[in-house]
Amino acid sequence: MVEKAYVVMNPTGIHARPAKKIVEAAKICEGTVYLEKGGRKVSAKSLVNVLSIGAKQNDTVTVSAEGEKAEAAVDAIGAVLATAEAE
Repeated sequence: MVEKAYVVMNPTGIHARPAKKIVEAAKICEGTVYLEKGGRKVSAKSLVNVLSIGAKQNDTVTVSAEGEKAEAAVDAIGAVLATAEAE
């Protein structure tokens, strides 16, 4: 199990475009990948779930993954969360 916490840097939070990048990054891992914020834990492989946690700028999101390539998936999702681009 790999688990890391990241601060959302995007001024508009996690909206459709970064959420899509998170889902794509989660698919690197063949096992399970979760995002957790405020005690709510959702699958990072579902666009609807990723959007549903409502992460805004400066929120802390914990990314956890288990399985093959878990660390690569966590790092890739972390890179999306830590990017300040307002796309």
